[in-house]
Amino acid sequence: MSLNIFVSAGEPSGDLLAGEMLEHLKELLPEAKFFGICGERMRRAGCEELFSIEELSVMGFVEVLKHLSYLKRLESSLLEEIEIRKPQISILIDYPGFHLRLGDALKLRGSFVFQYVAPQLWAWASWRTKKLKASTDEVLGIMPFEADFFRQRAVNYNYVGTPQVDRALAASGDRARFGLDASKKIVGFFPGSRRSEIQKLLPRMLAARESLRRLDPNLHFVLSAAPNLSLTLFAEQLGVVLPAPSIESEDLKVFELGDTTLVQGQSIHLMKCSDSGLVTSGTATLECALVGTPMAVGYVMQGLSYQIAKRFVKLPHISLVNLVADYGLVKEFVQNFTGDELAAELLKLIRDDVYREGKKQELNALNQKLKGNLAQKAAEAIASCYRDGLPGSRHLQSLKPAALEKTTSK
Repeated sequence: MSLNIFVSAGEPSGDLLAGEMLEHLKELLPEAKFFGICGERMRRAGCEELFSIEELSVMGFVEVLKHLSYLKRLESSLLEEIEIRKPQISILIDYPGFHLRLGDALKLRGSFVFQYVAPQLWAWASWRTKKLKASTDEVLGIMPFEADFFRQRAVNYNYVGTPQVDRALAASGDRARFGLDASKKIVGFFPGSRRSEIQKLLPRMLAARESLRRLDPNLHFVLSAAPNLSLTLFAEQLGVVLPAPSIESEDLKVFELGDTTLVQGQSIHLMKCSDSGLVTSGTATLECALVGTPMAVGYVMQGLSYQIAKRFVKLPHISLVNLVADYGLVKEFVQNFTGDELAAELLKLIRDDVYREGKKQELNALNQKLKGNLAQKAAEAIASCYRDGLPGSRHLQSLKPAALEKTTSK
């Protein structure tokens, strides 16, 4: 019998995680067929696309409500296909609002459900852990500090590693890759991978650029554009017509705009080339930390979404860097702040040698708290459950492939 595995990612970061994991899982389960909600990386790994992640890419309380009817229709169409294909295993990557509902439906249809990347219930919704426990069979987590939280609430949680560790180890600080001047001090702006993040935070970043221009006219600026976003969005915010790229390859486009270089793709390498950076709160903050670039973290939400989040989120920090460190390692700017305030911190991280060196040492210490080799460990965790018969999933007992038994017996 073939092994059907449903895989779903809701945004680019999940697509990358899933794609890397699927490459290893294909070796452990060579007879498996993968299908689901995909991005480009998952498609390259051999996952058949039923829907694309672009169809799910919304964020925030208010934004999700606006798209709720569409998401319901998509979910209905998806479940019709799942009824036909009957996946024995389902792997849901991050994106909890959609996936917690979908997990319930998948379990009712006899699929063993993995939630890959734990929802951040420790941040604002601890009461939803009962829902997570009911809608998933095992959570494969990527942050060490959340293990105690979930295990104390009887969630089957397994910390398998942190993706940014491996990416940081592979990052290069070679400025020639982007055509950057090796002698210049560079400030990097990393506004995120969602359209709404660009619209809300990039104007603050550009205000900081104006302030920095006045404070130090010799600085150079780099602006990172996520590969999933239209460059038109950045051109509109910058108020320019983009020239032809000065450097272009399959996963990289570089545009020269005077004292600013716009770069689409390879953001972690760009982080390592920067002397200081302003990063949107999210997983990118860990990437910047692990390549050793001193940073500030910023975040701006839609007004009503922010008021709702402010009421429910009870954490001392918003950035993953500070949550992993368990103290305010990097300075956070949330919702109400000016370009001048951002500029002051970014310049201090470059000019103040004692402050800068202290931050770099603190960032280096984060490596001691995090595990790498995530993709392989996640794939092995899934394959191990499969080998053991996936408790509670009777129809898998006869499906153990000889190839897997040989691989896992070494």
